[in-house]
Amino acid sequence: MPSFGITYLSKEALRDARRFMSADQTGVRDEIGFLIVHQRYADRFFPGTSVLHTRLRYILFVPWLYADVRATRSRGQKPVDLIAKGEHRLTERLLGEAGVIGGRVWPTPIDQPPSYVYWTALQQWGLLRERGLRGLWSRAQVERLLATSPTTSLRDDDEQPFERATWPFAGCPDPPDDWRSADKLAFKLSKKERTFLAAQLRGVKSTVGTNERSLLAMLVGQQLGAADHAWSPQILALAQHERDTLVRAGQAAALAAIGRAAYAAQVETLKAELDKRGCSDCQRMALPKVVRSWGKSARALDWDAFIVDMKNLPAPVSDALAQTLRWVHNGRTDPMEIEPAYRRAEESRKRRRARLSRTQDGADRRLEWNEEEHGLATPLHYRWHNVKRLLADLEGVK
Repeated sequence: MPSFGITYLSKEALRDARRFMSADQTGVRDEIGFLIVHQRYADRFFPGTSVLHTRLRYILFVPWLYADVRATRSRGQKPVDLIAKGEHRLTERLLGEAGVIGGRVWPTPIDQPPSYVYWTALQQWGLLRERGLRGLWSRAQVERLLATSPTTSLRDDDEQPFERATWPFAGCPDPPDDWRSADKLAFKLSKKERTFLAAQLRGVKSTVGTNERSLLAMLVGQQLGAADHAWSPQILALAQHERDTLVRAGQAAALAAIGRAAYAAQVETLKAELDKRGCSDCQRMALPKVVRSWGKSARALDWDAFIVDMKNLPAPVSDALAQTLRWVHNGRTDPMEIEPAYRRAEESRKRRRARLSRTQDGADRRLEWNEEEHGLATPLHYRWHNVKRLLADLEGVK
């Protein structure tokens, strides 16, 4: 006898589902694993950054919001709700500025508010203190800290009175006079804020354990408007000890562009020839153009040095990239020659959702895939445009 039931999903699960569907619609799903390359180089060059970052002043808005909650908490109000309310109000006050998080969906609450988006930056740029041997403060820890009843002495995780404990946010400048008003806010930094943030960013170290300054730190105060890529000549001239790695990252970005184009051509081929589905040949036609555009740079990649940069790249991803590099070196043109390696890589990551799979699930995924709407392949960007926009607010600072 069949039975029926109701499944309740948490808010977190619903947010994850929405993010997954949104990513799939915008073509940013990582079928083969090339975004691992993107992530590792981006984290090395630009620690603490994210593709969700928009403007630099958010890094100060977040501590100011938490300080407001600390000062105004009252019985019956959860800090997490007060913070969410403050962030919602912040979006409203910033409307009209370029780069407002949640501006396009206002007044709908956003799933990834500034405190979520910028928390790693707060940690890695030195705006959050360490908790002794316990590491840096997390959002949850700060919110628990604030959740203690205001009628009792506020205490930290070690049961020390909070009034004598160190506030987690380290040395941030005080908010301006208009912070607590009802007026509109802007992203323009005051002189004091620019000086503070420039000093913090110039102290950001590389993540590779060398104690050297990161590329992010080297670019503070520079004019970057003409640089279209992180490996543009203008940036290479400033990259110092990271120059060779940055050149290699640009070559890997080119190889990944070819790999993405090859993948799309493979899916299109299987849809047309194996599934016998009517489809265009736009992705197969685009592949030679991508190879012509990026083949020279990809062929220059020093594979052994690249593998050292990556540190334990998953074997299926490594094999797919290695075969792509040989394919380009040998002047090959048929993407199906490297399709088995791509299929292994995709199935290791996506399993039943793999479009290259020779199963019925694979055929179903290919049927859902629209080759005309699949964006043409471009090189990995390593968050460059986000980083350049952040650093534009510090251009010319001494």
